Amino acid sequence: MKNNFRLFVYFFALCLLCANCTKMDEYKKYIPDGETIYPQKADSLKAYPGKNRIMLEWQIIDPKVDVCKVFWYQDSEVKSVDVPINSNSEYVNDTTQVIIDDLEESNYIFTIVSFDKMGNTSIPVEIEETSYGQMYEASLVNRVIRSKEFLPETGLTIEWYRADETEINVELSYTNLSKEQKTVIVSNESTSSSLPDFNVEYPFFYTTSYKPDSMAIDTFYTAIQEERVAYYADITHIFLQNTGDPFQLGDMVHDNRFYAAPGWKTNAAGGTNGNIDILKNSPNHVLTLWAWSGYSPISGFENGKLYQTVELEAGTYRFDALVHGISSSLNKAYVIAAVGEDLPDISDISSALASAVVPNDIKEADANKPTLSVEFILTEKSKVSLGFVANIGHAQETLYKKVKLWEKR
Repeated sequence: MKNNFRLFVYFFALCLLCANCTKMDEYKKYIPDGETIYPQKADSLKAYPGKNRIMLEWQIIDPKVDVCKVFWYQDSEVKSVDVPINSNSEYVNDTTQVIIDDLEESNYIFTIVSFDKMGNTSIPVEIEETSYGQMYEASLVNRVIRSKEFLPETGLTIEWYRADETEINVELSYTNLSKEQKTVIVSNESTSSSLPDFNVEYPFFYTTSYKPDSMAIDTFYTAIQEERVAYYADITHIFLQNTGDPFQLGDMVHDNRFYAAPGWKTNAAGGTNGNIDILKNSPNHVLTLWAWSGYSPISGFENGKLYQTVELEAGTYRFDALVHGISSSLNKAYVIAAVGEDLPDISDISSALASAVVPNDIKEADANKPTLSVEFILTEKSKVSLGFVANIGHAQETLYKKVKLWEKR
């Protein structure tokens, strides 16, 4: 895009110059006839592009030079500006700078002629440069976000695509957990940003800065872009009861160890042996579906269910169960979400909104125990049952430390 733009303005400027070449020779009338004495010409001439302006820089070490005149063509006429040169016989390598303002967005040829006090003129020196403006700035795009992920434990992580070669940086502003505005700068070399104190309830904003040329005197900015981060809000305390850390005990069911789980529904198969084990994960206890032949009231069961029913608005949700331990052998068990006030049997698991297989052999001593999750979408307000269904045999158990419910926002 940059190259196409430059080709366009070069062609446009060339047409203007060709049509007005006689006007571009305007400076020649300042060069008198007869014996010519040449003051020093503008040496080491450089041009720096800017926003509707261009800066010119050159050196004059000839103490006889009194003024330099800069000529350029704009608005169908030759324009000029006088640049006084300080007279000092002791100076060397003196650098002169002048900014030509109020330029249209186009390409320009500048001609500089030096004059001494006697009116003698130097050999003219020319340089070409582009003035950038609204058209260039409107063509700029914000740096593209590859991905963004928010986790309550780590905050917001943004992955960026590689920066354009003319990009300077990204300026990103956001609201932190204290509801204060903060700003960070993302360098053009960085491909990842981490905001651990990001407040996910608020959007973040960013703009990308560019320089069309490494020598440009001005920085250009894209329009400010607003981004919101989809996240899961914890709604556990609003809808679920007795969710763990610790589990509250109901009536004692078996051997002063296994208790009913208040707030949880169960069928005969799932509840006969009790659903809270107070010896596991003490003092917080665990939620369980279990059996032990010769010890538990029943030695095994099929389609034992343990769940809660809630009413949810249309939206996207996630139900989590943090595992404490799972037997090395397990007939079959699922974490499940299903529409209605009951859970389907395992043979009809496909009718559920979502389900996740409970894996075997998760030891209670393992340091990093998994969280089993099911995500589901409701298109209308519905009653949903969330929990567990299992076929349990002898010496089999599923143990959960806590459960949580999240809503995607």
